[in-house]
Amino acid sequence: MKRASVLTVFLVSGVLAIASLGQSDPSQSASKDVANSALASAPAAATAPTPASIPGPPPRPRARFVPVLVSATDASGNPATGLTKEQFSLLDTMQPVQPIQVFKGSDIPLHLAVVLLVAPGSFSQQQAAAIDLVQKVVRPKIDEAFVVTARGKKPWPSDRLDWKQDPAELVKIIEGLDRNAGLADAFTFDVETSETELIGRRSSIQTYSTGGPSVFDAVYSMMNSDPRPARRVIVIFREAWPHSQGFGQQVNTAVEDKLTQVIGMAQELHVATFVIGLEDPRFTGITDNNLGKNYIPLHMSGGSGGAAYDTALEKAKLRAYEGGKTNVQRLAAETGGTAYWSVKKNYSDAVTSIANFLAGQYIVTFTPSDVATSVHTLKVSAGAGTKMLAQTTFFYGAPK
Repeated sequence: MKRASVLTVFLVSGVLAIASLGQSDPSQSASKDVANSALASAPAAATAPTPASIPGPPPRPRARFVPVLVSATDASGNPATGLTKEQFSLLDTMQPVQPIQVFKGSDIPLHLAVVLLVAPGSFSQQQAAAIDLVQKVVRPKIDEAFVVTARGKKPWPSDRLDWKQDPAELVKIIEGLDRNAGLADAFTFDVETSETELIGRRSSIQTYSTGGPSVFDAVYSMMNSDPRPARRVIVIFREAWPHSQGFGQQVNTAVEDKLTQVIGMAQELHVATFVIGLEDPRFTGITDNNLGKNYIPLHMSGGSGGAAYDTALEKAKLRAYEGGKTNVQRLAAETGGTAYWSVKKNYSDAVTSIANFLAGQYIVTFTPSDVATSVHTLKVSAGAGTKMLAQTTFFYGAPK
């Protein structure tokens, strides 16, 4: 099965239209857009007024249920299959709600996005892990997936992203990826420290993303291109440092706003994010970042101001790195996935765990609680020994 690519439109317009599963009808929205375009181009005289005596069609009732994608494993990490409606416990904004229906994941197609990261030291292992994943989880002619790369020195080589239902075809795409090409990333924090004209002095410049279309926008556009019920999942490779909150309120606020936006878009589309984290040896104690530097003392007593500055900066960077890890983990946990910081070759343990979670998936529908907010918190559980992953927030209704 082939569908039109959405990447061309995304790159040209940078506009993402979000339709919430279970809360709107995407096919109706598409028809409305076409109709509006036709009306806009027609002469005004061609539109006949509707007599006041003829009532228009009644408004379409709002769906009174919300679907949530749940991933479950047992105490041993194996897929938790066979769970029943009676075993699910849901809290909507701290109020218990009853599930209406529980659909087994095996009966629902999987729509999977695999997002690699341009990182020369790990790209080959990422490719091996991605191949292992699609071979484990994509069922031919039932499920579908696409592959893309983020943060390239070169632009993504095509104006298309296409869904594929054949794991063998996906493997060829992964093997043929350019390890230097990718779409722009939403998280690009970095700090550059350099010498100044004053002896022994150093300056640090922070850089971070300030907006514009990113790989996340492309992925969400692709997920939104197929309105049919599906298990929507992203498996993405991430480094912690670019997700750091940085130093100072301006950078903190910009990074937090971007993270909140990306998480909110995933929650709106019911897309679960599983992250395979790539550790950075600069922040794991494997390397000494000050090795080979020569310092000129600033005082006759022999104290080195430059060395003190670099030592303090390295400690601050370590805290910022841990903050980046926290942000990566939030991206996963708040959208219904989880994060792995694997050190095994080809991240085999992470891939196996993700495959088990996907094999133990369900879509649970429920009637949301009547609360005075459109932002609902959500907690899903199923008894002792079962690990449940589900998005922590969903959107429903309008503020009262």
